[in-house]
Amino acid sequence: MKFFNKLVITLFVAALLFPLAENTVQANDSKGTEFWIAFPDNYPRPGVNNQSTYFQQLLITSNYNTSGIVSIPGIGFSTNFSVSANSSVIVQFPLTVDVNASDVITDWGIHVTSLDDITVYGMNKSVQASDGFLALPLDVLGKEYQVLGYRNVGVVNGNQFLLVGTVDGTVVTITPTVTVGTRTAGVPYNITLNQSETYLLRDTNGLPSDLTGTRISSTEPVGLFGGHQSANIPRGFVSDDHLVEMIPPMSTFGRSFITVPLATRLNGDFFRVIASEDSTNVQINGVAQAPLSANQYLEVNLTDAASILSDRPILVAQYSASSTFDGVLGDPFMMLVPPDEQYCSTYVAKTPAAGFSGNYLNIVSPNEAVGSITLNGVPIPALDFIQVAGTDYSYARIPVSPGDYVLNSDYRFGCHVYGFNFLEGYGYPAGQSAWRLADVVEIESGPEQSTGTVGSEHCVETRVTDGNGGPLAGIRVDFEQRGSNPGGGFSYTNDSGYATHCYIGYVGGIDTILCRYYEFVDTLFKTWDSPQPVELSSFTSVIQDREVKLYWSTSAEINNSGFDVERSASGSAWSKIGFVTGNGTTTLPKNYEFTDGSLVSGRYSYRLKQIDFNGNYEYFNLSNEIEIGVPEKFDLSQNYPNPFNPSTKINYTLPRDGNIALSVFDNSGRLVSKIAEGFKTAGYYSVDFSAANLSSGIYFYKLEFNSSGQNFAKTMKMTVLK
Repeated sequence: MKFFNKLVITLFVAALLFPLAENTVQANDSKGTEFWIAFPDNYPRPGVNNQSTYFQQLLITSNYNTSGIVSIPGIGFSTNFSVSANSSVIVQFPLTVDVNASDVITDWGIHVTSLDDITVYGMNKSVQASDGFLALPLDVLGKEYQVLGYRNVGVVNGNQFLLVGTVDGTVVTITPTVTVGTRTAGVPYNITLNQSETYLLRDTNGLPSDLTGTRISSTEPVGLFGGHQSANIPRGFVSDDHLVEMIPPMSTFGRSFITVPLATRLNGDFFRVIASEDSTNVQINGVAQAPLSANQYLEVNLTDAASILSDRPILVAQYSASSTFDGVLGDPFMMLVPPDEQYCSTYVAKTPAAGFSGNYLNIVSPNEAVGSITLNGVPIPALDFIQVAGTDYSYARIPVSPGDYVLNSDYRFGCHVYGFNFLEGYGYPAGQSAWRLADVVEIESGPEQSTGTVGSEHCVETRVTDGNGGPLAGIRVDFEQRGSNPGGGFSYTNDSGYATHCYIGYVGGIDTILCRYYEFVDTLFKTWDSPQPVELSSFTSVIQDREVKLYWSTSAEINNSGFDVERSASGSAWSKIGFVTGNGTTTLPKNYEFTDGSLVSGRYSYRLKQIDFNGNYEYFNLSNEIEIGVPEKFDLSQNYPNPFNPSTKINYTLPRDGNIALSVFDNSGRLVSKIAEGFKTAGYYSVDFSAANLSSGIYFYKLEFNSSGQNFAKTMKMTVLK
C-alpha cells in the first residue's frame, strides 16, 4: 500500500512531543574505525612558516580505551596513538600537510585506523587563519556529492574543494559551476584517484566566482572537503579567514534543520542552503523562499535561532562573519548544520588545546529532553535553554574551557563546537548520524485493517526501502492516529528497515493511522469494540476548615478515562474544578479522592462526571450539601507565588461584615493599585493581582477594615521579578 501525497513538512515536527522510540539498529554516524581525510590549503601568511604558528593536527576522541595509527602513505609518515575512554589525544603532524597544488593529483591522503570507534576532528591552524572539520569515516563516504564553500570577494580569491581517494582506480566525474583554468563551467571532466591520492581545485577568479554547487560523482567512495583558503564574510568586511568542512554524501542530506546563533556575535551569522534536486521549496521560520533548482543555493543572515524546512533534501552550512561585521572578537569559519534527522544521543567533543580565548558548545535539544542532557555527567540546567520559536526544540550556548566534553541523553540532540580569538575562529559539528535519508523511494505499512478490543494494544509496522528494494536503517517514520483514539509518535527503522509504533485503544470506534516519511504516506485502519459502563459503589465527603475532601470507590471499570469533578455554589451553574484519571478497564475495586481547597463561605454541591474513552459520560451526585462557615479572625496571607510575574494570588479572611480596602504601594509608599474595596460580608476571600504594568521591585499590599468602630489593618511585602 503506497501513497505519494505531498504534505506540509511542519506536520512532522509535532511528533517530537512524544518520547524517543528506537528499534535495534547499528549506528551509522561520524564515529568509526577507519578514515581517509586530507587538509585543503590554508592561506599562507607572510612570515608564518614554522610548525609553532602554522600546522595541521587531528583531535581524536572515543567512548572507549583504544589505540590506532595515523599515516600518510604518500610521504611515508606513520605514528601510533592511544586514547582513554571519554577523553582525547592530539596528533600533530611534523610538517605542513595541507594540499596546495590546484588541478593536480597529489598523494597527501591521511589514513586513520583504530581498534574501536573514534571521532576525528581536523584542525588547520595558522596565525589569524584557522578552521576545523568533523571527519567522516570510510563507511559513511559516498559516490555522489555537491561542493559547498564560499564565494570570492576580490580579497583572497581562493574558494576550493579537495577530494581524497579510498580505492585504487576510482574514476571521479566533476562538473564545475565556474570555469577554472582549462576546466569549463558546466562541462564534466574525469580524473582517476588511487587510494590516498588527493585532488584540489582552487578557483582564483574574482567576485563573485564560487565553486559551490559543483557536482561530483565517482565509481567508488571518496572523501570531499569544501571551503575557502581565506574568505571575507560578507563582502565589504574584514578580515578574512580559512574555511573548511568535510562534506557528507548527498544520500545523507536532510529536510529539517534548527540553526543557533553563535555566542558573542552581535549581528548574526550567515547561512547557505543548497538544493540537491530541482523545484526545492524551502521555508525559514515558516516564510517561503524562492524555489531552488538543483545545485542552486540561497544565502541568508540570521540573528536569532531559526527553523529551516524543505520538501526535498538540502545541505545547510553556517558561517561566522568577519570581525568588522559587528566589531567583536572572531572571524570567519564554516561549520555544517546537520539536519535534526541526523542528531546523535551521545558525543565526546573536543576543543583545540590552545589558541582561542573563547570556546563554546551550541546544543539543540528536543523540548522533552531539556534538563536531562548531561555534560560530563552533570545535567545541563533547563534554565540554560531558550525555546526556538515555532518548533519543539530549544537551544543552549555553553561557554567552556579547552578540553574534552562528554554529552549524553536518552534523546537525539545536536551539538556544535566552536571558538574565537583575535581575527580568528573555528567551528565544527561535534558529530552527526549519516543515515541515507535521501535514498528513500518507498514505504510499506501494515496491517492495513484490523479489529481489537478496547483497552488492548495495537502495533503497526512500516518498512522503508531504497530504489533497489534494500532496507534503510535509521530513518524516522512518524505515526499519527486520527479518529476515536487521536495521538501519535515516531520510531526509527532498524537494520531490516522496519519502524514499529504501538498504542492502546481506550475508545471504541475506528482509527485511521497515517504512517509518514515526508511525502511518502501509508494509511491503515483499526476498529475498536465498544466498552461497558463504570459501577460506582460509594461517594462521600469530609469538611476540614476551608477544604472539602471527596472520596469515591468503583467496584468495576471498563474503558474508564476518568472523572471530571464539578461544583455548584448556592444553586449556581455547575463548573469543572478538576479531573481524576481512571483505571481504564479493571474488575478490582478502586478508590479515588479529590481535595477542593481555599473555598469562601457558602453552600456547595458536588458531582462526578465519569467519562469513557469513547466520549460517553454519566453523572454521580454527592447526596449531601456542603457548608463552609465564617472564619474566627481577621487575616491577610502571604501572596503566592512570590516572587511573581505577572500575576499572584492574595487571600484574606473577615470574621464580620464591613468595609474593606486592599491596596498596593511601591517602595516609596506611593499607591500603585487598588485591588478591592467596598462592603464585604464575613467569609473567606481570594483575589488575583496582576503586575503587568509594574516594573521589577519590592511592593507592599495592605488590607484595611472598619465597621462600627472595629478596625483592622495588616501590610505584607511582595516581590515582582521580571
